[in-house]
Amino acid sequence: MAFGTYQPFLFGILFITLVLASGPTIIKAGESLDCEYPCNGGNGQCNKYCVSQGYKKGGSCSRSVCCCINNAQILDP
Repeated sequence: MAFGTYQPFLFGILFITLVLASGPTIIKAGESLDCEYPCNGGNGQCNKYCVSQGYKKGGSCSRSVCCCINNAQILDP
């Protein structure tokens, strides 16, 4: 009858596992980038260029291309 002693403990573990597994899922869309501009002058110049083109979040160089971060809003479900 050892199982009778451990039954509440096992149900408690099962309950906690199910509660944690069914918790809220946070989904965040990745930031989209526009990488069409040549990177001439490093990250500082690229960031200034993106801001001047209307990208509020600026940008940075990636593989000799200036990538500007889109202004799209990220929605959490």
